[in-house]
Amino acid sequence: MGPPGVAARRLGRAARSRPPGEEPVTDPRAVEATAPVRVDLAGGTLDLWPLGLLHPGATTVAVAIDLRVRVRVTPTGSDGPTRLVSRDLGTVREIPGADAPVERGPLELVERIVRHAQGARGLEVVVTSPVTAGSGLGTSSALGIAVAAAVFAARGLRVGRARLVPLVRDLEAVVLGIPTGTQDHHLALHGGLGALEQRPGDARFRRLGRRTLDGLAARLVPFDSGQARSSAPSNWDMFRRRIEGEPAAITALDRVRDAGIAAAAALEREDWPGLGRAMRADLEARATWSPLVLTPRLERILAAASEAGALGAKVCGAGGGGWGAVLVEPGDRDAVVDALRDAGGRPADVGPARHGLRISRRSAR
Repeated sequence: MGPPGVAARRLGRAARSRPPGEEPVTDPRAVEATAPVRVDLAGGTLDLWPLGLLHPGATTVAVAIDLRVRVRVTPTGSDGPTRLVSRDLGTVREIPGADAPVERGPLELVERIVRHAQGARGLEVVVTSPVTAGSGLGTSSALGIAVAAAVFAARGLRVGRARLVPLVRDLEAVVLGIPTGTQDHHLALHGGLGALEQRPGDARFRRLGRRTLDGLAARLVPFDSGQARSSAPSNWDMFRRRIEGEPAAITALDRVRDAGIAAAAALEREDWPGLGRAMRADLEARATWSPLVLTPRLERILAAASEAGALGAKVCGAGGGGWGAVLVEPGDRDAVVDALRDAGGRPADVGPARHGLRISRRSAR
């Protein structure tokens, strides 16, 4: 994808590239966009530039799940300030104007995207998330993709979907103050099951087959640990240590790289025990680099699942709480679900999302 910041500047220039004196035309209809969150299976963290390039062959494997963020952008019919609303957080923010400072807080990413898409005036942007903050499911990235697509569409700016990925990545990095990856954005955009392969000059997202997705759907059990988390400390710690050349960090990320490659290969063969081993290897590598990855609560939940017959397990994102997923044989599913619940987990009856970003127009009334 190239260094963060470059793509966003190019996208901004492209969005503003129109004949002199011609302003974007806001469609009077409301625009609705939805995008799925994801469960990462193996190889995460290496989607942060340039870590994947430092571990040749780096592959991040993830699946979109049918929990979707929702965005509705409605033209107000006036030149007044754009109003941002988070339904699940009960938060409202009005953008006083394009030159006003960005407000720090839960709607900062939404505000930065709206401003970038020339939407600081004349809109109402309502966002809804299916899960709470700290899930580890890439919710903020999925929300960013949906917000960007909806606001660009509402403002009459034609921007290719693939260009949304570097834009949202870069603005997330500004909000967080640390580098961010792109697996979340690709799964939000494309849906389904895929492998993000890092290589010089580009990152290739490869969709894996429908039959493989059906097999995974029968075997994957996502769950909420009931414990909030933040990916920032763990990911930044590993990023810094790897860039500084710490041998332990290099070894840990080599193991994560190998787990990602193994997971992609196992999925292509529909080798479910092999996928389970790859998920376990990824988790074990992460647990060696940071004590934040596995909390006592998560350890208890995952141990119960393993004793009930789970083939493998993964905590989502950087761990430390949030959501996770276990892999089971179909015949063991009920027993593992019961074990997760008895240990304090909250198994979710949710399957893969076969479709990514979706946009529609509605009457504004």
